Amino acid sequence: MIDIPNVKLMDAFVFIAAFLFGLEVGLGTAISIWAVYGFINPYGQDDLTLLLFLMTGECLYAIAGTLLSRTSVAQELMAKQIQAQTINKQSVKYGMHPETGRLSRIKNRAGDLLNNARRYGRMSLLIGMITGVPFAILHEASNLVFFATVVPPAIAAAKRAGLHIQQRIT
Repeated sequence: MIDIPNVKLMDAFVFIAAFLFGLEVGLGTAISIWAVYGFINPYGQDDLTLLLFLMTGECLYAIAGTLLSRTSVAQELMAKQIQAQTINKQSVKYGMHPETGRLSRIKNRAGDLLNNARRYGRMSLLIGMITGVPFAILHEASNLVFFATVVPPAIAAAKRAGLHIQQRIT
């Protein structure tokens, strides 16, 4: 997916990690994904300020996954899947491939726009925000597709493979 700007599976992977294994694993996944992707990127390395913002934003998916896993609906769905697993006695293995995505050029462009905004004032910032709208729409649309098509089967496959939602002490 490196050739499709602003379309990536990272958000879905972080959500799944937090949903299945808790906030600590989700946050660790979010931070490590961006630490690696921010420094080892075919389109260039991120600067520290941008990288911190990206890591912080990615952590929101971990928080969302953790919060959703604590709802009664999620607990009931997981309990039903576990019951079905014991009745069927089938083991299903699904492989997940590491996600690659491309944002560096877009991030560099956003950084350039912010630098220009400092020089040219609010007008440049406004123009930068407007020109970023198509990328934001593409990103949110791809997340909608991935969260509707990738996340539920991945969580179901994890349950069939014997992974369980981390028990939380409240």
